[in-house]
Amino acid sequence: MMRSKTHRARALALSVALLSVLCLACLGEVDGERATTGECPAGEICSEATPDGLTFVGRMFFDEPMLRLGPVLVGGTLDIGLRTREGAPLPDYVATSTGPALTVREGESTFGPTNEDGEPLYPVEGYVTVRANRPGVSHVRISDATSGELFDRLEIEAVELDSVAVVVAQEPEREALYAGCEEMIGVRLLADQSDVPVRGFDEGMTVSANGHPLVEEPLFWDCVVYDVGADESEVEVEVQVAGRTFRSTLPVVSLEAGASCPERAD
Repeated sequence: MMRSKTHRARALALSVALLSVLCLACLGEVDGERATTGECPAGEICSEATPDGLTFVGRMFFDEPMLRLGPVLVGGTLDIGLRTREGAPLPDYVATSTGPALTVREGESTFGPTNEDGEPLYPVEGYVTVRANRPGVSHVRISDATSGELFDRLEIEAVELDSVAVVVAQEPEREALYAGCEEMIGVRLLADQSDVPVRGFDEGMTVSANGHPLVEEPLFWDCVVYDVGADESEVEVEVQVAGRTFRSTLPVVSLEAGASCPERAD
């Protein structure tokens, strides 16, 4: 598949009004295999157009300060941006998977969060959408569209979704929403790997509350915003993710006298 049109946008500072439990940036970069080792991977012929390899850009979990691309939940998707490490334009490329665990296709819209003018907050040279088909490990391979020579590749794992945890994003230990406040609801998607819960991605996830679809929080793919009614006693949250539906209930309590509603990202 040929690369999408190069995104050219000014870089904007990300100002996030969240408590310390939330990460301070919504996107980040990881180096590809070639960029990390400085060598062409075994069995590959590497292109001289990207001598330093590529960096791969992704969105973070709302409460983790470090970026990791994957694992992706079977039936789910993850968008990954592409950038050259030397700052040169990325030539036309083909994006493929090296194994059946993943399918890779060209991104079809703007990558990541945007500003008020619809421009991306994090400029990339193009992006791909990765879909997990079955448990396993494959590489996302970015190669020259003409010669097939490798620009760089990134290993991604696909895992099965086991459970979903719904939390108050600003204060994950708080067990209730506040009546009359605009709250952020965070969703943790969990896979059990050797009996250890591992967070997974599905950026196609949708969330509703008390039967009403919720809008994704602008900076965090795994958070939604909900205006809690002053007279609500509980909120039933429905999460549709990786082809499955999960439901949980958050109680609603009143703020203490004189207290203000928690801050959230704008």
